[in-house]
Amino acid sequence: MKDLNYHKETFSFDAEMTDSDGRKLSVDCKITLPTIWGDKANIKVAVPHSVMPIRDFENPCKLNLVCSDPALRVELSELWYRNLPTSVYPSRLHGAAPIKLTHVSSMRVVRECSQSTSLFNIYISSPDMLKSVGSFKPSEEMLEELAAFRCPKLGLIRLKRYWVSAGLSETEGLLSRTGFLLEVTPSSGELAPQDIWGDIDSVLKLMSVFLRQKIMVLGWEAFYERAHERFWQYPLEPSRTNYISVEPKRYLVSIRSLSGQMEAALAAYHDLDDLERKFVDDLSYSLRPVTKIGDGEWFMAMFRDLESIAGKSASPQPLSEGEAKAVDELCRLADSFKEDSSEISERFKGFARKVGGGVLPVTESICSLFQKYAVYSSDLWEVSGSKGLVRIRHKLAHRGPGRIHQQGLAVATLHLSLLNERLLHGILGLEISGDELHSGRDEWLQRGYVESVKKYLFDAAR
Repeated sequence: MKDLNYHKETFSFDAEMTDSDGRKLSVDCKITLPTIWGDKANIKVAVPHSVMPIRDFENPCKLNLVCSDPALRVELSELWYRNLPTSVYPSRLHGAAPIKLTHVSSMRVVRECSQSTSLFNIYISSPDMLKSVGSFKPSEEMLEELAAFRCPKLGLIRLKRYWVSAGLSETEGLLSRTGFLLEVTPSSGELAPQDIWGDIDSVLKLMSVFLRQKIMVLGWEAFYERAHERFWQYPLEPSRTNYISVEPKRYLVSIRSLSGQMEAALAAYHDLDDLERKFVDDLSYSLRPVTKIGDGEWFMAMFRDLESIAGKSASPQPLSEGEAKAVDELCRLADSFKEDSSEISERFKGFARKVGGGVLPVTESICSLFQKYAVYSSDLWEVSGSKGLVRIRHKLAHRGPGRIHQQGLAVATLHLSLLNERLLHGILGLEISGDELHSGRDEWLQRGYVESVKKYLFDAAR
């Protein structure tokens, strides 16, 4: 097999490691940068025999290049090792012993050089939808713009595909790799990484929802007037995420509508009050987990957010005479357990506060929430009923997934994800497109199939 590291950018240098207590250690370091953001970097750190023996050097560490040339800086932060060689027998002056690294939080490479323009690129994980659009061959500029939209805080953002070519050893051939980036042009004209890094989060959350796949930041690259700075997040751990939703794969946008939908969603997001913005954040996180998780875990994560939003959105209801009496009885019951069992007493008091506060039952509060935001739900698994989503939630919470038929749970989980997608759209005030209704395209959304799996939903033996 051909050596794919050939012609990759490589740095070999003396470095200084500093541990968590400020102790310093001279080491040898060699770094081969990944071809594209998201690939694993090759980082080798070794302890020279001449500095041994070593005592009391603790995780985590940071590493900095030691070089007389100030034009280059290399920094590794939160470097963790599994094994650090502290001595060699018999003692030696030459050679070095490798350190077994387990984690590096970030890697930064800065080179001083003159630049004609300022530019800031944020490199993102590769979404499945974008892999099948646009050109499949590198352009002359090695960049292809796929979409462009404005963010109220960051200004113009261009979504681009980029290509990188690496030479293969012992041949004239090239290996071409592709990835995706967001080119940011801040409205203020300033390129402060810490500010852009914080504000890009809303862009990634909404894009993740539309593309039905978690979009992660892999790193960034900035071209300043006098420097070129590159930053990799988790360079030892390649970042991959999965599409999660209906099959065959469908998305909430097309490449043609992505620009308009993102711009509308970002404008609406930044106009929301703090509470509703938190609702959107919570829904996006549970809808698009970083790694694929079990149906039971995903169902509970999404339902917890739905239940919480419904509770915080509902207006307290006046108590009936019977409910007021129930509150008094619960308080007296709580007092009777106060001396023997304070924990049970607090549970009764908590239930009394819940009833006394006019909190709607979970089924009613969710239905009220859907009505408030005009969430269309009649084509999906119902919330109420003996086999509704609320009942599934209770079964999972109290008896675990073993009491629910796994196929029925998988189908219900998909339906819950679509309900939460529509709720998020409703909070943002965006219209639901025909594609989002998915009428009959996925077998799990066909009414007849759903009714058939409901028949043995709570019969796990089948």
